[in-house]
Amino acid sequence: MPIIEHSSIRMPAAQDYRAERSFVSPEQGAVSLTVKEVELHPGWQGRLHTHPTDLSIMVMAGAVQLILGDELQTVRAGCTLFAPPGTPHKLINKLWIPVRLLVIYPTTELITDYLE
Repeated sequence: MPIIEHSSIRMPAAQDYRAERSFVSPEQGAVSLTVKEVELHPGWQGRLHTHPTDLSIMVMAGAVQLILGDELQTVRAGCTLFAPPGTPHKLINKLWIPVRLLVIYPTTELITDYLE
């Protein structure tokens, strides 16, 4: 069982207001789990989409706007978002600082169906 030292995995420079690094992925030997840290910089806006699996997003620092189904809400650090399979969702960072997220899903190849 590998111990993954987060500080040994460098966060790449943001591209299109977004950066990510993987902690658990096929590179570490995972066959059915992904854990990654994602930074969404001010001005980032995703597209409304769904996934065929559960998706968990922990807000570790900052805050992000979330469209989940038909609701828009601001979610702050210390909260976990949960999108069951097929639930439309979208993240937006309109704040002045990056938001840092820990994203977890039960597959190594996440399928995304875009709705916009």
